[in-house]
Amino acid sequence: MKKQWIVLSALASVLAFGQTALAAENVQGENYNQKTVSLIEPAAVTEYQVTWNAVSGAANYKIKIVRVDSGAEIVPVIDLGTDRVFKDVPYLKSNTQYRVWVAAYDSKGKLLAQKVEVKTTAGEIGGIIRWNLGSLS
Repeated sequence: MKKQWIVLSALASVLAFGQTALAAENVQGENYNQKTVSLIEPAAVTEYQVTWNAVSGAANYKIKIVRVDSGAEIVPVIDLGTDRVFKDVPYLKSNTQYRVWVAAYDSKGKLLAQKVEVKTTAGEIGGIIRWNLGSLS
């Protein structure tokens, strides 16, 4: 029994040493630095914002964003007050179409104007992309 234990112990040591040697070879390879950089570089972050022109008499704007291919509601109807820039767009999948709806209401809640536009996200290019819907009608 003791003899088997010694053999197993020796075998485990040889295997462990061999794995360490292999790991050291991989670490010292000439492409190691390039591989490390590509693994730890952060992906480009693209931030989307939606803007539109002011509507005369508007006291309140609302927005909604839906993914076209699945119908998934990305941004439910949100009341924005008088803000005409929506910066809280969540992460959007690249190269995907989204339906953006914006509406303007007066102080009594009467619909003054609205616009629906389909926008397509870009690849992961990084930075801020503003989707300007222009004038609501």
